[in-house]
Amino acid sequence: MAMAPMRFMEDIIILVITYGLIALRGVGRINVQPWAAMLLGAALTVVLGVLTPGQALASINLNVILFLISIFTISSALEISGFFSYLAYRILISSRGMRKLLFRVFGLSAFLALALSNDGIAGAFTPVIVSMRRQAKIDVKPLLYALAFGVTIGSVALPVGNPQNLLIALESGMPRPFIAFAVYLLPPTIINVLITYPLLLLLFRNGTNDIVIEEVRKPEELLVNRRLAYMALAILVILIPLYFITDIFNVSPYLTPVTLTFTGASIIYLLGGSDRRNIAHNVDWTTILFFIGLFIVSEGALESGVLNALAHYLPQPTTLLGVFISGLLLSQVISNVPMVALYIPLMRELGVASSNYMVWIGLAASSTIAGNLTLIGAASNVIINEASEKRGGEGFGFLEFMKYGVPVTIINTAIYYAWLSYIHLPLGF
Repeated sequence: MAMAPMRFMEDIIILVITYGLIALRGVGRINVQPWAAMLLGAALTVVLGVLTPGQALASINLNVILFLISIFTISSALEISGFFSYLAYRILISSRGMRKLLFRVFGLSAFLALALSNDGIAGAFTPVIVSMRRQAKIDVKPLLYALAFGVTIGSVALPVGNPQNLLIALESGMPRPFIAFAVYLLPPTIINVLITYPLLLLLFRNGTNDIVIEEVRKPEELLVNRRLAYMALAILVILIPLYFITDIFNVSPYLTPVTLTFTGASIIYLLGGSDRRNIAHNVDWTTILFFIGLFIVSEGALESGVLNALAHYLPQPTTLLGVFISGLLLSQVISNVPMVALYIPLMRELGVASSNYMVWIGLAASSTIAGNLTLIGAASNVIINEASEKRGGEGFGFLEFMKYGVPVTIINTAIYYAWLSYIHLPLGF
């Protein structure tokens, strides 16, 4: 009986160490990358006996991991081929000022995150933005924030936009989740995109000077492997309608967004030629490690009772308001993917039916938009931070991120909650 209180205290210490290292990064000599801090937390969770090795391995959601590896492979192929560099340079040379460039980065990242996963876009597009600093005399920090906020907002609308949406679509039992997400979340997402852009201009009003471009190459030269680019784009164009077709017609239980995307990634490796090793090496493996550690740390928080203690002080997730408050706050403690992974069984135990679209959709909206509140609220923020620093660019400060993220999150959350509260659209199922 004494083990439970002991595990509770040990896990609190583990969580304090793990998230403390992430939050205090850049303070003094503390410079531990978030993925390394999360892996340390996962190791301590097992070593200190909060979880057994078997429990730790079982906590890793292979559906999410396989989907991320697959979508990162497609994004990696687009980056290796030069497509993202070509696209970004085209955007750069056609933008006469930072205001238009900010709009294009924000709008494009939101649009791409609809179907290519916010984490994939964050990892692939950050190097392109950092390279703009070499191609033009500009401050890229506002562009990195536009990317972070854009991929988070855009990813809300569809199940394949981010891992937590995919978890809800696959494990909630919700009938035809692709249609449900599109009907309930696409309209408010469009509204949020339109409203957030002028807010970004206000927040970064001191960084909207004209652009001085130093053209050293022709844009066409950046597309180094047209065949690979066309192949990756073709696979992506085929996958998007397939997601909806399999969702509507239930063609086969083996045809899911995960298996379809995995097949697409396999084709890229099969036909990638001499670039296939480069594609594999360029996959954001540190983010995969971050998620593996995150699942283990989060399961430890559940098993030790820490999560239940936190949830005790929050509204029960059986109503729209309850899941919005829980999604926003708990996502800052354990990030949005494990938060959703832990709340799905909890909501089932509390009697939330699979046909209760509003509550499940509310969980998706709140847990995703929570990523705009703090640096550790979403893995895509961590990915952008890591990818920028890796290439000699600036990263995000924890408090600095909140300075911009708080007003954005308040407005975005209000729009999603108001839409889901007052707009009731029949799905006709």
